[in-house]
Amino acid sequence: MQILRAMLLGLIQGFSEFMPVSSSGNLFFFSNLFNIEAYTLSFDILMHTACLGALIFIYFRDLRAMSENLTSHFNKMVAAGIAPAFVLSVIFQTKIDGFFLSSKAIGLCFIFTGAVLFYETMYSPGKKKFKNMNIKDALIIGAFQAVGCIPAVSRTGMAVCGSLQRGFNGKTALKYAYIMSIPAMLGRIFADLMMIYNNTDSAVVDVFGAIPMILGFIVAFGASVVAIRLMQRIAARGKFRPFAYYLWAMGIITLIDMLALNRIF
Repeated sequence: MQILRAMLLGLIQGFSEFMPVSSSGNLFFFSNLFNIEAYTLSFDILMHTACLGALIFIYFRDLRAMSENLTSHFNKMVAAGIAPAFVLSVIFQTKIDGFFLSSKAIGLCFIFTGAVLFYETMYSPGKKKFKNMNIKDALIIGAFQAVGCIPAVSRTGMAVCGSLQRGFNGKTALKYAYIMSIPAMLGRIFADLMMIYNNTDSAVVDVFGAIPMILGFIVAFGASVVAIRLMQRIAARGKFRPFAYYLWAMGIITLIDMLALNRIF
């Protein structure tokens, strides 16, 4: 049973991390739906490492090109884009997580993300590419991404919406969102490692055990690769709107259950 639970969480993590639906919100929802005990920091590290590995695997050539020319225009735009989310997460992330994950606001956050996606996809994507990006574009897109620090608000979705709002095409919007997510993943892994280091009472393989954790890692990696490839095809056509309907459904179900039924939460 623990193997199935770990693999299920890996599947949810892998797909939701790279789709504009919020991995934190989906994990919170489905962990409660299937009555899966909250996983440990060590498992969280494995999940984010799997997602990061998949992203590096898909975009290896781009990342290698970035490392070979650190002062390139693209690197400067990425640095500017991640600045707003970095500042917000360093100062407020713990308080943000504590408030939203302990309140009924998470359903509203699902609905909010869906509304932004719906609005930004009302019109055809623009035609701007990376070479057309300037500091203003990067900071505005970064501000959109920073809103994704709120649980159940998709970081990828908000960054894509920010790019679409600035007139970029779907492929450029998605690639930029994914590249900007790498520092966020590294930061999450580092923060979890520091929490384990500062709390020596935390077992490394508790709750699930070593084998379920390894299998969960493999599933998360595979699901991430599939999700990225699928999103690349979706982005090429600019068909992001179905995700808005999914998020609205998740938000409505969450709110109804939290306010009246109490069957899931």
